[in-house]
Amino acid sequence: MSGFSEESMSERLRRLTSACQSVQTLSMWIIHHQKKHADDILSTWLKEVTSNTSPDKLISLVYLANDVIQNCRKKNPQFMKSFFSVLQPAFNHISEVGDEKVLGSVSRIIHVWKERMIYTADEIESLSDCILRPGVQSPSFPVNSNAAGGGANLDDPSTTPPPSQSPTTSTTKKAEHREDEDPASADAKIRQLISVYPESIANPELRQIKTMEQAQELMDKINEAGPIVNAYCSRLKTELTDRRTAQRLLDDYLQALNDSSERNKKLMSSVRKQIDHIDHEKKEMTKHIENLPDLNEVEIKESTTALPSLGELFT
Repeated sequence: MSGFSEESMSERLRRLTSACQSVQTLSMWIIHHQKKHADDILSTWLKEVTSNTSPDKLISLVYLANDVIQNCRKKNPQFMKSFFSVLQPAFNHISEVGDEKVLGSVSRIIHVWKERMIYTADEIESLSDCILRPGVQSPSFPVNSNAAGGGANLDDPSTTPPPSQSPTTSTTKKAEHREDEDPASADAKIRQLISVYPESIANPELRQIKTMEQAQELMDKINEAGPIVNAYCSRLKTELTDRRTAQRLLDDYLQALNDSSERNKKLMSSVRKQIDHIDHEKKEMTKHIENLPDLNEVEIKESTTALPSLGELFT
């Protein structure tokens, strides 16, 4: 895997286009190196933005920032926050040199960040102020995800937290829910992205290198594919760990259900015995009542002496 340098990043930024594969490839490379080179990455990106006036290039750079920021929401939130420091000067430059197409794309991305609570309300407002021009109305919303370009679905409602939740909690829950619904093993987009690389970069037996140019071309492909494959393997490893954890939890839950079932069976057996005992007692009681004489048929003898009254008892 290639190491990081400002020159290599500048070269990658110059080759960047708004195509999905181009944006995602460079985004993964940046995320891979952000831990040790965050400041250099941000300054190089800002330098590239402020040195460009081409609408297509500016849009590509903004799409790249959006992809990096949204992919850092859960695992690299600090880098996401650090990126904000270069967004304002970048958007100020875009406001000065960009046309309506560029400003519309940036406005849509800011709107998505607002909906997903990527940044605070004050931060979003400050970014919006950067691209507003006198006499120019901001674009209407909701956002059309296809208009945002970059191959990224900017307006995916499955990852937009409801306003009733706090930003931190809702963002984390939505990200975890999205990972559960879209695991690495089912990520067709990344698998397709990896599949376009030639098999020769992973199989030495297929390499037929005869010139330095061929060797350099192969090395560039390997360096480009390395971060993508490593990031995908890391996601697969995390998914495997989550699956094993879920399996253990299911096993424990099944055992708890079995134990509870045994207790319920014993309780049911005890209750049935008590019911049988009560039924037996009821039958005995009914039989005893039936054997009692009928008092209505008993003749009261006239000679029966009446019982003494209370007064007679104490005289």
